[in-house]
Amino acid sequence: MIIEIEGRRIELDPNEWNALDCIETHPGRYHLLDEGVSHHITVLDADLANRRCTLKVDGEIREVQFLRDVDLLLENMGMNTTSSKTLSILKAPMPGLVIAIHVMPGQIVVKGDPLLILEAMKMENTIKAPHPANIKHIYVSAGQAVEKGAVLIEFEPD
Repeated sequence: MIIEIEGRRIELDPNEWNALDCIETHPGRYHLLDEGVSHHITVLDADLANRRCTLKVDGEIREVQFLRDVDLLLENMGMNTTSSKTLSILKAPMPGLVIAIHVMPGQIVVKGDPLLILEAMKMENTIKAPHPANIKHIYVSAGQAVEKGAVLIEFEPD
């Protein structure tokens, strides 16, 4: 599970998630002990359908989103319409084989433009631009096998 708090992402594996020292003190109020530091959390709003909530953590309001693997996959493929972040690098959402590259360094792309095709589990996945960008560098070539998280393309900074 990945938790995004105010744009900062924290990845917790199931063991870490289950090992959190957090107890409910009152309905909607929690006490979290993290590395010896005590935190008081109040749930102000929760939208379970969209995996978002607003928390008051130690007196400060924090927007929190819980991201699943499928959310990250869609984001990396440029198919997450709720994400407005500008990425500087595009990583492989899954292990696979780069079948084709449709862009070149210096090329300007718009959101949704096909960047490359990644074959995974006998399916061809078109990886699309997540936002308008200028292609700075391409780190892979056609026929190259990549692991999940491998850097595929670097975008020019805004």
